[in-house]
Amino acid sequence: MDRVLVVALMVLGAIPGVAASQAGLDGPAAQIDGRFDVGGRAIRLACRGHGAPTVVVDAGLGTAPVEDPGWQAIADRVAPVTRICLQDRAGLGASDPAPEGVRTSLHAATDLHAALRAAGIAPPYLLAAHSIGGLHAQVFASRYPSETAGLVLISTTHPDQVGRWLAQLPPEATGEEVAITDARAFLTRMANDPSANEERLEFNPSAAMARALVSLGDKPVIIATHSPRFRMVPGLSEPLALRLEAQTQDMQSQLLGLSSNAVQNIAAEAGHGLPHEAPAFVVDNILQGVAAVRAQGGEADASTPGGGDAATFRAFPKPGAGRRE
Repeated sequence: MDRVLVVALMVLGAIPGVAASQAGLDGPAAQIDGRFDVGGRAIRLACRGHGAPTVVVDAGLGTAPVEDPGWQAIADRVAPVTRICLQDRAGLGASDPAPEGVRTSLHAATDLHAALRAAGIAPPYLLAAHSIGGLHAQVFASRYPSETAGLVLISTTHPDQVGRWLAQLPPEATGEEVAITDARAFLTRMANDPSANEERLEFNPSAAMARALVSLGDKPVIIATHSPRFRMVPGLSEPLALRLEAQTQDMQSQLLGLSSNAVQNIAAEAGHGLPHEAPAFVVDNILQGVAAVRAQGGEADASTPGGGDAATFRAFPKPGAGRRE
């Protein structure tokens, strides 16, 4: 993962001695790029574009999107339609390290909220979250419901994901496939050992926090799912790999229960790394979310370009909508 160097600019709300820039927030080219105080530490936040809702990106584990080429390209395509903000979580990119000890999705959500306030970025926020960022986004929406306009969940981690994957693996046996042994060890460590990831994230407590979000009512939720052809665990024999992916696809569909105004779009070919494998698909899903939020507020729809990797569309309402299955 490439680390980024902080850009020397100046912005209102930046902590002393840290550079940033802010062009007029009421203008079409409003920009913010700086390190913002979240209680004695700084979080890097970069925003561009103008309009509401503000799209706020929460990227995958270990990813610093502010200077990530994939996320920058996505932001370039969203900014002509509405404001979009990229943030580097604690310890990533140009953000300061987190305090010693383990982290949870609640820490990530409160850091993000504090950075947005320090930068003067007012709600409503449409959270666009990839992979583990989806847990953080659900916790953010649960903790700050009045400030959350909706969610765009991009091949997001499901709170039950690790447990359901482990349940699909056969009991440990002598002579089993190396890929099965490796997958079991990886998933067990992921669930129980925060030192196994560079953000020191505790998965099980974070998953429990995300489950607290039962419903967003009729706020827009867009589920952008990777292709069913993707294999999350390389090297597994095909029958087992198919079962794992079937579980994954089922969990993605369950996320539709977060809102009575939810839509799922499934990529035709791209895998879990959607922001880099299928950026046009991600842009389409984000702009679909922007349009849905604006439609609820009586504003004009965002112009959504075609050309994404979408293959399947499932829309709500459906029986049981508004609750997680």
